[in-house]
Amino acid sequence: MTLGLSLKNVSKIWNPDGPDPVPAVLNLSLEVENGEFVVLLGPSGCGKSSLLYVVAGLEEATQGSVTFDGLAITDPSPERSLIFQEASLYPWLTVKDNITFGLKIAGATETKMAQAADRLLRLVGLVGAGDKRPHELSGGMRQRAALARALAMKPKVLLMDEPFAALDIQTRARMQQHLLDIWGSSGASVLLVTHSIDEAIALADRIVVFTARPGQIKSEIRIDAPRPRDLRSPEMIDLARQCEAHLAEEVEKAFKEQEFI
Repeated sequence: MTLGLSLKNVSKIWNPDGPDPVPAVLNLSLEVENGEFVVLLGPSGCGKSSLLYVVAGLEEATQGSVTFDGLAITDPSPERSLIFQEASLYPWLTVKDNITFGLKIAGATETKMAQAADRLLRLVGLVGAGDKRPHELSGGMRQRAALARALAMKPKVLLMDEPFAALDIQTRARMQQHLLDIWGSSGASVLLVTHSIDEAIALADRIVVFTARPGQIKSEIRIDAPRPRDLRSPEMIDLARQCEAHLAEEVEKAFKEQEFI
């Protein structure tokens, strides 16, 4: 039995030795099974993104342990790919070269990179766009290219920081379904940050609701309904109301805190 992602009593404090330390996450424990889709939902500034950076190995936890399959996470790894809200593609490279950039750094042959690019362009629905530059693509296409680049390294964990927030409603819905299709075939775990209750309900096996800063887990909501989910069904509307009830107090706390900054 594989162990998956494990966070135990994790705290992240920004500027810990400065005059104004900022506790982003406090004594947080979370287990994510291999292949599980977990969505982090909470008010702005509650430490969700900070937690992703720690799991990605880009930041070190102030205290606590973060492990994947029993091994401590201390540095970035191809096993854990992070996708940001903006696609963050290299503008001077073609889509194909962006997708295979990590493989090139890893020393892959030209043949292997070409095969991977063709496979991933088909997987994310960008056949014919491989020779274009990022500025020639729509926002949704750029995010698909970023997803393909992440998948090129065959990660075991996909970390996603509001990846569809900048997209229009229709494109966002299509991207959500596209992500579900790819996730279903990849076997990877997903840890996705969002502010959208509808997005959380559409995607998650489990929704983890955060408190206002410093972020702690207020509640967890498991969703066993098959996908795709009808967000207008009575069951999904009831889940949305549960999420709203869990979030309401924390959003109010976050707003009050911001008034005093």
